[in-house]
Amino acid sequence: MARRLQSLKLALIAAMAGAFLLTAAASAVANPVEPQENSFQNAIDSLTAYLKADTNEAMAAAARVARDNKGTLDAAKANIDATISALGETLSGRKAILETLGPDAAAMGEAWRQTAVESWAKMQQSAADALDWIAAWMRNHPLSDEHETPV
Repeated sequence: MARRLQSLKLALIAAMAGAFLLTAAASAVANPVEPQENSFQNAIDSLTAYLKADTNEAMAAAARVARDNKGTLDAAKANIDATISALGETLSGRKAILETLGPDAAAMGEAWRQTAVESWAKMQQSAADALDWIAAWMRNHPLSDEHETPV
């Protein structure tokens, strides 16, 4: 009997738990919770719309400024084009001068280098000749005691 009582007790607890779960499920179906996805998607859509509107306003303002200042922009473009053209002509002239003078400068540098080499060789020969003359003179004129000055 105690065993039956315990089984009956367990059955009663299971029935109460099932009834609670059924009540909660029925309540959830009757009153659905607003999905969080929709609020997040709404926030993204709102931000996108704001950015589009802001971008459209900025583009319209830029177009209006460009229309209002078309003459100034055209004058600035013409000025820049003229300056670039003048710079190109100047650089072309400088390039022609360098192409003309470049080979001459290289030839002149080579001539100076050759002259320096020849001059150095002449100086070395002159120095060697001077040392040979001094050595020969010293051999031919030995030092003697008779030329000493008395103290």
